[in-house]
Amino acid sequence: MQPGTVETTQGTIHSLPDRKLLRSRLFAIATATVLAALFVYFTCDYVALLFQRRQQQPLTENFARELNTFIVRYYTDSVRNLATREETAIVCAGAAPRDNPELLRVLNTARGVLDVALVYVMDAGGTVVGCSTAPGEVSLTGNTYDFRPYFTRAMAGTPWIFPAIGVTTHVKGVYFSAPVYGLDKNKPIGTAVIKTKATVFDEYFATLPGGMEALLLSPDGIVFSSTKQHWLFRAALPIAPDRLDEIKGSRQFSGQSLARLPFSLLRSTVSYNGIRATVAVRSLEIGGWRIATLTPLPFPWLAVVFLWGVILALGSLVTVIVLNAHREQQLTGQVRAGQDASNRAHAAHRDSVLELETIFSTSLVGIVLVRDGQIANTNKRMGEMFGYDRDELIDTEVRQLFSGRRAFRRFVRRHLHQLMDSNIEQVEYDLRKKDGTLIPCTLSGKAIDRANLARGTVWVVEDISRRKAAERELEQARSAAEAASVAKGQFLANMSHEIRTPMNGIIGLANLLLHTGMPEKIRKGHLELIRRSAIRLMTIINDILDFSKLEAGRFELEQRPFDVRGMLREVMEPMAPTARRKGLQLKMDVESAVPGQVLGDQTKVMQILTNLVDNSLKFTRKGFVHLEVRREMGNRDQSPLLLFRVADSGIGILPAYWDKVFESFSQADSSHSRKFGGTGLGLSISKGLVELMGGRIWFESEPGKGTCFFFTLPLAVSAENLPLQQDTAATCYWQDLPQGQGGRILVAEDEYINTVLIGALLTQAGYRVTTVRSGREAVEAWRGGVFDCILMDIQMPEMDGYEAVARIREAEVVTGEHVPIIAMTAYAMSGDRHKCLLAGMDEYIAKPIDGTLVLRLLRQFLPTAGIQQSVAREDKAS
Repeated sequence: MQPGTVETTQGTIHSLPDRKLLRSRLFAIATATVLAALFVYFTCDYVALLFQRRQQQPLTENFARELNTFIVRYYTDSVRNLATREETAIVCAGAAPRDNPELLRVLNTARGVLDVALVYVMDAGGTVVGCSTAPGEVSLTGNTYDFRPYFTRAMAGTPWIFPAIGVTTHVKGVYFSAPVYGLDKNKPIGTAVIKTKATVFDEYFATLPGGMEALLLSPDGIVFSSTKQHWLFRAALPIAPDRLDEIKGSRQFSGQSLARLPFSLLRSTVSYNGIRATVAVRSLEIGGWRIATLTPLPFPWLAVVFLWGVILALGSLVTVIVLNAHREQQLTGQVRAGQDASNRAHAAHRDSVLELETIFSTSLVGIVLVRDGQIANTNKRMGEMFGYDRDELIDTEVRQLFSGRRAFRRFVRRHLHQLMDSNIEQVEYDLRKKDGTLIPCTLSGKAIDRANLARGTVWVVEDISRRKAAERELEQARSAAEAASVAKGQFLANMSHEIRTPMNGIIGLANLLLHTGMPEKIRKGHLELIRRSAIRLMTIINDILDFSKLEAGRFELEQRPFDVRGMLREVMEPMAPTARRKGLQLKMDVESAVPGQVLGDQTKVMQILTNLVDNSLKFTRKGFVHLEVRREMGNRDQSPLLLFRVADSGIGILPAYWDKVFESFSQADSSHSRKFGGTGLGLSISKGLVELMGGRIWFESEPGKGTCFFFTLPLAVSAENLPLQQDTAATCYWQDLPQGQGGRILVAEDEYINTVLIGALLTQAGYRVTTVRSGREAVEAWRGGVFDCILMDIQMPEMDGYEAVARIREAEVVTGEHVPIIAMTAYAMSGDRHKCLLAGMDEYIAKPIDGTLVLRLLRQFLPTAGIQQSVAREDKAS
């Protein structure tokens, strides 16, 4: 036995220096693998960038060439031709009046042929002496633009191109100018100008390949045209403050702020909105102007991961080789130690081979070696998948596994040549079993030698029948989920109806009793508590229903005009008593730039503001609650973006609870729910409504100093002649309104309590009331009597409200009369009001019934003169 070795019952173990050598080799292999992986990571990205730039540069050059040919040169030649016209020279020389018919004919013809925005002529003083006209447009004749570079350059004898925003029209375009000469060819007497349409470059940008962005840049890097509108008139290059002030003072870009883009085109690659893109810039034949293109380029993860796999496989292979070499050294030592060690080494080798054969034979996927179109070797799983014994497959043509000769030829034509360049991975094909049935499979192939496919290819075949079945089951589950969503919506509608009907009775009876002559102690001590408790319960029910509708995605928005400031007063006035009781300062501030009327869903906006203001009042013990509304910066010709801010000096929110503020059924601190009350749904619903309307909500808070909630909403400006939206949110009290003066009202309602409530309300208001319990009885009562208005429930026995209204409206076609019908229903889901109006009803009221709203609508549909005429007709008939 050699010195430095240790003898055991299993033979001789190598010396410690050999173990250190093995560890150093393995460390070197691991280091080389990591370095190779890093090299692949950076090299693949570099190659991808290089390849894309080589593709992008010709496209950009060709694009710039087209712009120079079809825009710059075309319009330059056109304005030069216009400058040489006799009609142009005569008016510039003062020999013909301004806008004379001959000149206008030339200018208007040029405008139509060239399809441009304006064509006009300026005299030597820079005053427009002739301008093309079109119906509805204002002529520039008489205006002076001697400060514009396109005039000064042309008067210096040089045709000029000047992209800018019009001083008068405030519309962007490219100004092409050329000097006009008289008899003296050395001194211009005026200037001819062609202004293109604002979309002249945008139309060419639209022809770019998909995904590519384009920008037209001024010499200072200001974006004049772009495939993305929000990049317009922003700086794509760094600009010194002095130069920026000089550009703004030139009025070339009107009053644009010229803010910086989130990226700079000085770099060869830029990032925007999480997208990485390569940059290519080419100059145009417009003094210093350039065209830039951005082409998205994702990181080449597929190639990197594939090469990493290859490197890892190679590293593993080298590691196995090193380990095997080390093992051979050990085996050699064992052979020297004796025959027993040699036998154990041979046994270990046989075990290793057996393991590899076992792995090959017991693999869960089919593995087949193909040479010259025949199966040279395969594993057991391959035979099991296709119903063959392993020996049956060997030396047979692989073509028999395909559905037919045509399918096999198509596979060879599409994929076999790929093995010379790369591997084939996860190709789906239907293969044929021994019994003739087809099964879906995936095929992955690799050539043993890509340079010589005759050496054979190895294919991995996997049966994906179960996966296909799972996909079909998933599609069926999706259909079932959609059906469940519809059922959930129907359940919400029914639950809303069933809850609102008894709540209407509770709130209505409490209100009715509060207006009777009951003792003050009972009225305030008991009935008022009942009313407040019912109101609180109704609020909780509405929150839960709103939350359920948001989760189901069944909220629908109305687009109706409403008064912003009036809406804010409706939100703040009910909050004033609470603020006074707690000694808080309740303030409201609306910026003058906020429009008076906007289009949107007033009810949803009021719900958001009520939640936020009520929340601030709840958690503020002293100080103030401030509601502020202002208009965000933007184009005033577009829909304004309104910013709402609700600030308070309350307890604030601890940073640990910031992530939970907008979660459902939660408050910043669980102890708050016991101390201040609430379902924890208000902020969650507010967030859902804001996002539904296309806005964004967030907050800022400091514990002990207060909280500010912000949200933005895009609301379109409403036309002045549209009627304002009336808020139909149910209040919980009735107010005194003018008497009904004997008008006849027909009430169709099957709930006894609701009949008593609405009858008492209308009787106290001076109306004469007739009640029926079904739609059929309502139709019969209308046919047999004279009524000024009908209050119609929707869900009733025998005949529902929709059918009853349809029959009444059908009969009115013959009589030529029209009785107002107001829907009075507990269906208060999104779309119910629209459904009632489409059915022929004149208005809609949701339960719990708001007595003030009912009497207001009756006063609207039943003017005093109409009621008196109805009473007279009834008296005459009797």
